Amino acid sequence: ADGPAPSALSEDVRNELQRRHRQTFDPLLGGLRSSQKSMDREQVEYALWRAADGDAEQLQIATTSLDGALQLLDPAWGGVYQYSTDGDWAHPHFEKLGRIQGEYLRIYALACSQLQQERYCAAARAIQRYLTDFLTSPEGAFYTAQDADLTAGEHAGDYFALDDRGRRALGIPRVDTHVYARENGTLIDALAMLHEATGDAGALRAARTAAERMLATRQLPGGGFRHDEVDAAGPYLADTLAMGQGLLALYRVTGERHWLSAASTAADFIGAQFQAPGGGFLTAVQGDAPIAPLPHLDEVVWATRFLNLLARYNGNAAHQALAAHGLAYLARPEIALSRSTDAGILLADAEIAGEPLHLTIRGPKVDPAAGVLFDAALRIPAAYKRLDWWDDAEGPLPNPDIAYPSLKRSAAFFCTATTCSVPLTRPEQLAEFLALARETDSR
Repeated sequence: ADGPAPSALSEDVRNELQRRHRQTFDPLLGGLRSSQKSMDREQVEYALWRAADGDAEQLQIATTSLDGALQLLDPAWGGVYQYSTDGDWAHPHFEKLGRIQGEYLRIYALACSQLQQERYCAAARAIQRYLTDFLTSPEGAFYTAQDADLTAGEHAGDYFALDDRGRRALGIPRVDTHVYARENGTLIDALAMLHEATGDAGALRAARTAAERMLATRQLPGGGFRHDEVDAAGPYLADTLAMGQGLLALYRVTGERHWLSAASTAADFIGAQFQAPGGGFLTAVQGDAPIAPLPHLDEVVWATRFLNLLARYNGNAAHQALAAHGLAYLARPEIALSRSTDAGILLADAEIAGEPLHLTIRGPKVDPAAGVLFDAALRIPAAYKRLDWWDDAEGPLPNPDIAYPSLKRSAAFFCTATTCSVPLTRPEQLAEFLALARETDSR
């Protein structure tokens, strides 16, 4: 494999983004310094990434923000409210958006895995329970949202203070039963992360079912995804991007190659339809719209990270070039510094410049020992992770960039850009080897 790429960010821009990340953190309540409180997923994910290398300040940023946002959890039904007003976490707006459920579920599952704190695992499970009880269609796809009030226009604080029985006696706020690819992709990605963190089989089943439903009902020719059953405009980047992220996550947690193939065709569609000549990715195909679409910063960050990680899995140079195209746009000072904070740009730059945590299981998928090793590899915490399961019966790996020895028994391998571990044949060896490698790196 090639060595790490140089950072695309100038030193001044990178330092300023890091300063803003620290400066915009609310040390008392967590989250950003803002009159409207919600969890900023890039703030927390970047802090968790830095905390994994022993940065105590970043650990405080992550845990204070995660703990603050716990107050947005609905104590009766689970799920998270959209945001809180008045500069604290105690004045929630009670609407529950499917997309936000996915964002919070993914971050709490990642925190559960990395920090091993039960309150974060419980938060992830509470969001999963809400999805099951309120936002899942009979076919297993996910609905879009649930209203903030029982009666339109009437504040529902007294209603949401009730327990489950008390609420149901009065009725249930309306659920928006539209099924959108963007929301489903976001939730598939999050549920896969929950399975990765905890081994929850129900989370994986739900992610699979939703993905199969989206492939059957929302996929477009060329590998992209429409937004709704019938779209008057579009297609939109957000739908294909979210589904690509969800499909790649399903490959990571199952080793089943059809998910990677579908994620790859989604990336092809992004390159063909949304690549902006001036840099970044457009929000939509213009079609008959009178106003030309422009890049949306969040979408460019997420697309850049998705395309880079996908290229690590499939070895596709065109996908890696698309990721570089996205990062070149994000690295422009007028873009990178256009908002009060953008830790997602720091993540995108670090991921393209570095190697993901790379684990490979070599052994038949019918071998229980290989399955145990794969499950142990899943439990190794990292958002930026490449996990492959090489079964000789399926042919070479999609990205055969490393030659692994053929052994008589199933084994796991940790790899960097330059070297691989000895074969690891017992599940406990994976965490032991990683701890030893990190200790060696820190010396």
